[in-house]
Amino acid sequence: MNIFPPLGQRLDPFKFYATMRESNPIAYDDKNKLWGVFRYYDVQSILGDYTHFSSEPPIPSPQKGKQPQKESRQIAFSRPSLLKSDPPYHRILRGVIASAFTPMAIARLESRIEDVANHLVDRVIKNGRMDLISDLAYPLPVTVIAELLGVPSEDHNIFQVWADKLVSSAGGELNEDSDSTKNLITIQSEMDEYFGPIIDKRSKDPHQDLISSLIKAEADGNHLNKEEILAFCTLLLLAGHVTTVNLIGNAVLSLLQFQEQFTLLKRDASYALIPSVIEETLRYRSPVQAVFRITNRGAKVANQLIEPGQGVVIWLGSANHDEKVFPDPDRFDISRSPHGHSHVGFGNGIHFCLGAPLARLEGKIALKVILERLKDLQFEYEQDSDLAEGLPQNIQPLRSLFFHGVSSLPLKFSQNVPGGPIGD
Repeated sequence: MNIFPPLGQRLDPFKFYATMRESNPIAYDDKNKLWGVFRYYDVQSILGDYTHFSSEPPIPSPQKGKQPQKESRQIAFSRPSLLKSDPPYHRILRGVIASAFTPMAIARLESRIEDVANHLVDRVIKNGRMDLISDLAYPLPVTVIAELLGVPSEDHNIFQVWADKLVSSAGGELNEDSDSTKNLITIQSEMDEYFGPIIDKRSKDPHQDLISSLIKAEADGNHLNKEEILAFCTLLLLAGHVTTVNLIGNAVLSLLQFQEQFTLLKRDASYALIPSVIEETLRYRSPVQAVFRITNRGAKVANQLIEPGQGVVIWLGSANHDEKVFPDPDRFDISRSPHGHSHVGFGNGIHFCLGAPLARLEGKIALKVILERLKDLQFEYEQDSDLAEGLPQNIQPLRSLFFHGVSSLPLKFSQNVPGGPIGD
């Protein structure tokens, strides 16, 4: 049984999820040798059970008849990080990083994020059209993360290249000869070569940036070594950049698909519903649709035995559409209450996303700037193109198994007059 949505349903996998929750809530994929888990409470249970379901990935094995690659390549691929480690190491690592990457430090970025967002809109507003992804959703978080890490502006484009490769490689095969594995190893090597010298310089001459803070960070007498800081730089690009791009894109996509919700939002001159839009987007179109675990001992999930050493795909996107938790789950509803904040869009348990405050802040500011400055916002598509369930048929989903979003989102609009109606 295939536990992955058909390629043609990547933008709308919700009917597939519903079928799996109803008929095969815990299913084994014979072809990929993986389990899939689809119901909300089973997903929650696994996310909270690191004793049976490990986040540490197995080291890729060479194909039969092939000699294993050098140890350095395997280490580069499987280096522990916040996402790929278990307690007690994970607890130590998260404690040190959290002491530097604090909600207070993130909150101080608000004015700078708003400046960047307005600057990006300045570049397109007179055109009356934009590609939301390439013109705003992509460059906003990459600029914020690069500045956080102390990367000069002339190198910001390097991050986009790395991010593109990370998205396309996610969810691929894990044997050493696969293109996905080679891409991931190449990206890790390139990032190590770039950030290694920066870490060395900051160790001797600290600046006001996150790398310097990570070098100085301490929790219970523990500090980060160079390898751990390098791993966090990679994680910040993947989780902090790619996820936020999809969050912003998915929010606007959903608002334009469900026009009555967009109208409700635009009536709110105080912007009080913007946080609800972010939370409902994280539920309805979760930027990360699935995470992976491997059983390190036998475990039962809803009376289904899963043997040790087996891979498990945990479908966050399906859990967030479970009708037993979310009434009318396939409706995008920015007034959803009280269950709207029970989503697992940022995970759950010890691996709850450390960067969630930053992603939420960037998403809120992006929507606020759009509402303030863009009027008559709508999809831009060919005149003869039809809408299918409120979406233009030419919208292309990301080519990724685990990430959910669109590769581009052409929009048209007029310029909002200061003091006029918001976003009409």
